[in-house]
Amino acid sequence: MSNAVNQYGGSALSLILAAGVKELTAQQETATWQSSTGVIGATYADLGSSRATVLNLTPKITQVQSWQSNIANAQTTLSVTATAMNQLVTQAQSLATNLLGVSGTATPSQVASAASAAQTALESIKTLLNTSDGTNYVFAGTESTTSPIKGQSSLSTSALAQQIAASVKTVSTAGASSVFSQMTTLAQSNDPSLSVFSASLSVSPSQALGKQRGVMSGTDTTTSIGIVATQSSVTSAQSATSTGSPIRDLMRDLMAVSSMGDMSSETPGFSDLAKQIYTSLGTTISQLTEQEGAIGGTQNSLKAQSTLLTGVSTMLQTQLGDARDADLATVATNASNIKTSLNASYILISNMKGMTLADYL
Repeated sequence: MSNAVNQYGGSALSLILAAGVKELTAQQETATWQSSTGVIGATYADLGSSRATVLNLTPKITQVQSWQSNIANAQTTLSVTATAMNQLVTQAQSLATNLLGVSGTATPSQVASAASAAQTALESIKTLLNTSDGTNYVFAGTESTTSPIKGQSSLSTSALAQQIAASVKTVSTAGASSVFSQMTTLAQSNDPSLSVFSASLSVSPSQALGKQRGVMSGTDTTTSIGIVATQSSVTSAQSATSTGSPIRDLMRDLMAVSSMGDMSSETPGFSDLAKQIYTSLGTTISQLTEQEGAIGGTQNSLKAQSTLLTGVSTMLQTQLGDARDADLATVATNASNIKTSLNASYILISNMKGMTLADYL
């Protein structure tokens, strides 16, 4: 009789205790997980009343991080572009210096030296305009995977260079102004057989300006970055002495000077043409410097935007932490209480195994 009572009583209590131990064990596992991760729950369902807040904040944080990544990539591109633009300005200034030296009385050897320097600069400019930031050609605009200067051949042997050289050779009879105007017309041509630029960049300066790359840097905020090789500057415009693109103008002038190797101040029209190119270069240098400054302005603007986004990200992360992160002090206290309750339950279960009917009575 006592054994039957013991089995019945033990069975009823053991069911209650087993259920309690199961619940306490689950609570202990949750407390251990919270302690190790610092987060309230592994799923949105575990977050309770904070679930809606976390669901609202998470995509916002992801979006801000995406904008910050866009800005970081843009800054890399702009830094590479700024360096290349600085070198383009240096090339233009060097050409101007050489022209100043031969605009008056110049011997054939002096002109030949200036022509040789211009030819070397032409090859340097091709390299500069085909500069890559590791992923994109920085002067290619939206067609960033296509090199701005097409082909593998030298710029000094291109069809454009050859036709400009042919025009320069007529300066004795045609006159400097006519030759300069003809060179400008050739340099601004978008005919595939003449243009040294890729098909996407063989467009008018205003169309090229519209091909600037843009990056999302905020809500409904797109920032234009970089310089397109054939674009206009703020102050440039097409005329008889300008293609409307400072880079095209610089390339024209380099091609012209590189073809003057067999001339001197004794060549009719030479001095006038050299002076016109020199005057044009002054404007070109100013416009290239303007574009270089615009890049710096964009860098500063993006830096300010990045700082703002960092503040927004910090605020959102704080709000997310308040809704999702566990209070580790509370978790530690709960874990200690759960452990105490489990130990008590195990002791009670152990003691129950030896109870008789008299113990229940």
